[in-house]
Amino acid sequence: MLNADRAWDDRGTGHISSMFAEKYRGMCLQVRSEEDGGILMESKIQLHTAYQKQQDTLIVWSEQDNDYALSFQEKAGCDEIWK
Repeated sequence: MLNADRAWDDRGTGHISSMFAEKYRGMCLQVRSEEDGGILMESKIQLHTAYQKQQDTLIVWSEQDNDYALSFQEKAGCDEIWK
């Protein structure tokens, strides 16, 4: 997440999935920590949100007042979530 100083705050390393979330009544992206399985990030996928794929391993977007980025270790993982 981009902080007030316009620097990226790293929330950790984890595994991402796209899934239906009842609390959002729609599809969301969820990242679970590699270390303890806790949720590092959860974001409802919005049709009006401008998601951008940058380079081969980065997906960025903005929600309300926050900017987010997902950085992937491998291009294949990024491509899978992008689709």
